[in-house]
Amino acid sequence: MADRDDFRAARHERRLNRWLQAVLALALAVGLNLVASQPGFRWRADLTEDRRHSLATESSALLAEMGGRAPEGEAAWATLAVVEVPEGVLDPAAERRLARLVDAVERGSAGWLRVARPGAGSGPALTELAARHGPLPPDAAVVLACGPRLRALGVAELGGLAEAGRLEEAILSALVEVTDERALVAYVVRGHGELSAEDSSPARGMSQLARQLRLANVELRPLLLTGPVPRDAGLVIVAGPVAAFAPAEAEVLRSYLHDRNGRALLLLDAGREHGLDGLLESWAVFSPDAEARETDASRRLPDGDIAVRNLDSKLHPVAQVLADLDLPLVAGRLRPVQFDVGSAPDSTLAVWQMAYTSAESWGEADPRREPARFDPARDFPGPLCVAVAAERQAGIGGGAGGRLVVIGSSDLAANARLARGGNRALLLQAVHWLGGRERRAAVPPRPLERFALTATASQMGTLAWRLALPCLAVAAVGLAVTAWRRRN
Repeated sequence: MADRDDFRAARHERRLNRWLQAVLALALAVGLNLVASQPGFRWRADLTEDRRHSLATESSALLAEMGGRAPEGEAAWATLAVVEVPEGVLDPAAERRLARLVDAVERGSAGWLRVARPGAGSGPALTELAARHGPLPPDAAVVLACGPRLRALGVAELGGLAEAGRLEEAILSALVEVTDERALVAYVVRGHGELSAEDSSPARGMSQLARQLRLANVELRPLLLTGPVPRDAGLVIVAGPVAAFAPAEAEVLRSYLHDRNGRALLLLDAGREHGLDGLLESWAVFSPDAEARETDASRRLPDGDIAVRNLDSKLHPVAQVLADLDLPLVAGRLRPVQFDVGSAPDSTLAVWQMAYTSAESWGEADPRREPARFDPARDFPGPLCVAVAAERQAGIGGGAGGRLVVIGSSDLAANARLARGGNRALLLQAVHWLGGRERRAAVPPRPLERFALTATASQMGTLAWRLALPCLAVAAVGLAVTAWRRRN
């Protein structure tokens, strides 16, 4: 009787032990996920000897470009001074992030940037800056200066940037601002229902793009085409006109591009008459009034947007950033934009086709037709080119020639889709190329707390299977071991 009771007790203890193990394993998994979900527990360290990953690739490229503009023989061309703020004013975590960022920027500058840290080191530097530029703002936490230009970041501004994970973006943008001789002036055309740089609405506003351009030392000004384009224009932006341009307005743009070797970025939407066909024809660009239909599941996102991933084998500098980052263009509607094969030969003009839809797509000439199907007699077969860049060697006025970038969608610039895929990267790169700023890096560093995954439905399904297979394999082994132990 005692033996039987001992056997039952042992079996009961073994069952209790298994339940406790299961509960502890579940509690461990839940606890780890709760800790990982807190931004304060996320940590990233650069373990390489030269700390080459402390800065984003875009930031390192910007530092190299700024260093190339530094006068030869001048070691401390620019100055970055960190002001010692009273204790408790700035969050300790923000102070640590700022200190690590300043160290990384100093290493990446290769000597052309003089860095003064809090304490005795920043005193003389701040005194020198105040003597040259006047009294510094009382709330300044970081001061950047180069020649006659100075930019100060306040304590409150710095704290907000650190909390949003945008310290690196702000410091590099301020360096660009003070090291550039002058801002690039971009005129945004108004009067035809275009996207507005002051509008913060998701669909028809491009305030986020305007902010990114200002951080990159690009000054935006509105433009009504009632007269010639101003002489100080670095480029002209036409972002999704709803109404067609009048012939006189189109002639103003054509004259600016051809006679004055101007630069222009055109974002043209499907189903909208823009009235710029003559201008495009003079640049050997053809953009029929059609809408891209994408049937390839790997090129459709779960929300129905189109992901444009195919790039031309001969990469243009504007499209190079998409290849470097391996990111697609994301848009709801796309209009074909391609080289006009029927254009007259022009030895001074070069045209690059940059991005394409898939081979299964086509250009629907009548988007209202249902069901949507390809009609060889009316529609345009895929793959469809949706982004083109063109450049003239020299215009009538001599010197550098004009440049033109045409993209078949204004969705890329709208607030709702600017941060998706490579939209922001392409647009910033296009503006820099048009303005003569040959930059490889145009994407602000992505903070650790904000990560966006752009994937199609098929890619998400593949990822789900890959994540599920190890779990299923472990479960299968466990079931096999359990069955074997029961049998023996």
